[in-house]
Amino acid sequence: MGRVSVRGSLCTAGLFCLTVLVIYHETVWSMVYIWSRSDTFAHGFLILPISLWLIWMRRDLLAPVRPAPAMWVALFVIPLGVVWLLAWLVDVTVIQQLALVAIMVTGAWAVMGHQLARVLVFPLLFLLFAVPMGEGLIPPMQQFTARSAVWMIEMTGIPVYREGLVFSLPSGSWEVVQACSGVRYIIASVTIGTLYAYLTYRSWTRRVLFVIVSAIVPVFANSVRAYIIVMLGHISGMTVAVGADHLVYGWFFFGLVIFVLFWLGAFFREDHPVQAATLADTRAQGTNPGSSNLMLFLTLCTALLMVSLAPLLARTALDNSNDNARAPITFPPTRGVWQTSTAASWRWDPPSRVSGLQSADYEQDGQTLRLILQYRDANIDGTDVIGSSARFDRWHTGWNVATQDKVKVQEPDGELTVDEARIRANDVELLVWSWYLIGDVSTSNDYLAKVQQVLARLGFGEAGATRIILAIPMQSSLADTRSRLQEFLAEYVPLLYQELRKTGVTAS
Repeated sequence: MGRVSVRGSLCTAGLFCLTVLVIYHETVWSMVYIWSRSDTFAHGFLILPISLWLIWMRRDLLAPVRPAPAMWVALFVIPLGVVWLLAWLVDVTVIQQLALVAIMVTGAWAVMGHQLARVLVFPLLFLLFAVPMGEGLIPPMQQFTARSAVWMIEMTGIPVYREGLVFSLPSGSWEVVQACSGVRYIIASVTIGTLYAYLTYRSWTRRVLFVIVSAIVPVFANSVRAYIIVMLGHISGMTVAVGADHLVYGWFFFGLVIFVLFWLGAFFREDHPVQAATLADTRAQGTNPGSSNLMLFLTLCTALLMVSLAPLLARTALDNSNDNARAPITFPPTRGVWQTSTAASWRWDPPSRVSGLQSADYEQDGQTLRLILQYRDANIDGTDVIGSSARFDRWHTGWNVATQDKVKVQEPDGELTVDEARIRANDVELLVWSWYLIGDVSTSNDYLAKVQQVLARLGFGEAGATRIILAIPMQSSLADTRSRLQEFLAEYVPLLYQELRKTGVTAS
């Protein structure tokens, strides 16, 4: 058989990637769905065309190369498939998506060989930007934007009162919602900045420094943007930048910041002289005799076999359907000073990612406490309660988070760290504790909860997760209120745990 050509190697790598996309079509569609519904990740549609364009830009460097497939590299697909499988078991889509892209890149490396992969390493790794990730930055970025904007307003000499993500000026009130967190700016800036650094610089030092700057600048630029928007509204008597126009101003400001960033970065460009050296180095490697088409075919078959193992195991031996859906429970009767009560005078509905919901009210000395359970039931598939323990308010509900923290409390199985929040609406202020129970393990850490679910799905426990929420009106002091919650937890939660563990999970 003849020797492998560059075109044949690239076409074979493309065939491999297309086959992977078909095999992992559910994960692919989960990415496309997020791109289509989220403005933050809409750039995902552009990543593959940009990657192909980058490959085309390097065609002069590809021509002298004589491809030699590296079959042993295909073995790296196996651990990546295991990562995808574990994420699939517990519905962690972002890990599935990252594993999918890593499988494509690794398999393409095996098919093309080391020399071609070396030339195309950036276009291949650039595909990772197609994965919609970064939503975990939204809450801390909201807090940072609120604090920094309020600080700048105070430095201006305008009185301002901040309560969580909401702050009030004499002219009106503002709230830092998710769309104003600046995460969109960060993701867009890092994506564009990485591409710009690759095209403009050749030394890794300059590339890395520019990417770091492109990640840091939007963080502070977003705070300045929020300050400018608030000042425009304040000066105009809340007639300017209070509606959709503030989004237009925000993107205009972001575009200006990116333009200035790239303009400054252009003073240090170093692309032209090094490009020729890279071309000469690649041509020198062209003395390699290359490999046969038979080896290319065998490598492709081996890579596809490695790729198919995880989905085949998922379809034949494992199942991630509603096995971890919880059945409704009957709240156990009280046995101490806390007694069952009628509905409280205040109403607060915590945000939920699942359809399973139960609640009960309890009373002691005229003080009402609400116990809320959130869990995945058999009605809606593809949802999970894990990821919501630190979420306490919805937009436009009237409730705002004043403070949020992690605190240690005593529970039946020992010390437990819970998510705590003080939330307010009108003249009501609540103190709320939130955590998960997964089998015999209680935690408020999303990562530990997911690890426990993985172990349970592998046969080491129960996979069903329940979010437990305690809410009580604030007392004379924070310490007194915490003491009340701790009393209820010590008295009633052991009975609740027994009922939850007895009820277990239900099949769909």
